[in-house]
Amino acid sequence: MRWRTTVLALAIAGAVLATLATQVGVDSGVGRGLSVAAAVALALVPVIRTARLGRDRIEAWTRARSVSEGLKREVYSYLTRTPPYDGDDRDAELGKRTSAIAGDADDLAGHTIDCPVEDPPLPGVDGVASYLRERVQPQIDRFYVPGAARHQRQLTRLRTGEFGLALLGALLGAAAAATGLDAVGAWIAVVTTVGAAVTAHTAAARHEQLVLVYMSAARQLRVRVTRWRDASDHGPGAAARLVRDCEDVIARENGSWMAAWTRDEDGRNAAP
Repeated sequence: MRWRTTVLALAIAGAVLATLATQVGVDSGVGRGLSVAAAVALALVPVIRTARLGRDRIEAWTRARSVSEGLKREVYSYLTRTPPYDGDDRDAELGKRTSAIAGDADDLAGHTIDCPVEDPPLPGVDGVASYLRERVQPQIDRFYVPGAARHQRQLTRLRTGEFGLALLGALLGAAAAATGLDAVGAWIAVVTTVGAAVTAHTAAARHEQLVLVYMSAARQLRVRVTRWRDASDHGPGAAARLVRDCEDVIARENGSWMAAWTRDEDGRNAAP
């Protein structure tokens, strides 16, 4: 997200500086300085897109995140002693499954060379009650709900910016028609370009989609927790279904936004 915002800022700065240079006069020292600054800003845009927002980098990040979430799913299932970790061979089963998950991402090992090695303790989970407390409730209260609120704020700011730019463009258009000044007309083009860039950035950031996905996941988890607490059957079978259902909700949420991210990147890379 940070690099997308940087690209947007550079594109806006380049358009504004180039227009200022034209109006000041490229023959003057100030005009030449503005022209150089505009050229540098605009030249950095494709560099950052390739180096930080390229398809290979996005794919590597999403695959690494998928591996991380897959390992977490297996560990929490293991700690709750629910299938397939309810037998005497549960340790061997965990080793087999986690090795398979990590093995699918062996080609990403180069990306982890400079990462700090951490060995955090296992979550304090030994049954359904602690699973809900340590896994499900934090996922709702510390990730989904705050995440949805954060993306909603960002979406509101961007939508407000789009509206402001549209209003400014209309005012400049009226001023250009009334005065006939070419300088005003030049700024209409800048505002239009900036507005289009902000709109494209809003779509690429997928804030609206993430708000819906996060709130849906939080709601589904709450429903499952409530059903469990209201149910009379808290036996091993019911516990296994609860853990499986909760992990499925979390997995679907992760899969939906990662698939959307990869699909969006493919579409942009195919575009001219």
